[in-house]
Amino acid sequence: MAQHDTRQYEAYNAFLLRHREAVWQMCWKFAKGNRAACEDMVQEVWIVLWLRFDQLKTNAPELMQRAWLKRVTQSVLVDLYRRAESEPERLTLALVNTLPDTHVDYAESIDDLMSTLSDDEERLLRMRLEGYDAQEIADEFKMERNSVYVRINRIITKLRRRYGTGL
Repeated sequence: MAQHDTRQYEAYNAFLLRHREAVWQMCWKFAKGNRAACEDMVQEVWIVLWLRFDQLKTNAPELMQRAWLKRVTQSVLVDLYRRAESEPERLTLALVNTLPDTHVDYAESIDDLMSTLSDDEERLLRMRLEGYDAQEIADEFKMERNSVYVRINRIITKLRRRYGTGL
């Protein structure tokens, strides 16, 4: 959007006021209760909504406006997830931060977490943390690429149950 006029800015602000709770709820669910992550996600969504606001027909029925908002928000959240997927060190830090004793040495913390997993789970998660992408892991485990995501999510869920929801 090249140039925004005052009316467009006011329309955007009114739109945000009407839909801020819906955006917060979508981000909250995606952030799995992590308030700081949720706030970051909401901010990203607001920026993208502003950049794409010229695509919204502001005279469209409210239902169509909410559908547009949901599509844009979900798109942003998926992009953020993919970006996080490509940054395995963030997952490593998230794993370490879930340990009850924050004074434990970093390497020992990872080993403690890994010791609660089966051999295959540990190997799969270590490959992911070492930067292997989903296709490389799928090839190694002779499974479908989507199955890698499912297995990693199950592993993280298992660790969350054991160490808390900070993952």
